[in-house]
Amino acid sequence: MSQERLALDAGFERAYISLIERGLKSPTVRAVIRLAEVLNIPPSEMMRRMEVLLAGPKKRPETPPTA
Repeated sequence: MSQERLALDAGFERAYISLIERGLKSPTVRAVIRLAEVLNIPPSEMMRRMEVLLAGPKKRPETPPTA
């Protein structure tokens, strides 16, 4: 789905969707719920996905040096 379509269906400006997507704006809880409705996913799933994206790549645990 395009930013434009998502924005139109959710009642937001496309620029707002772009700012959220780029991490320059934090959506309100109401905005998350509305976007989740439009995307047809539970808001909790949307939050889980955001947590994963914000966490970034996980570091591998360091292996102890071998003798």
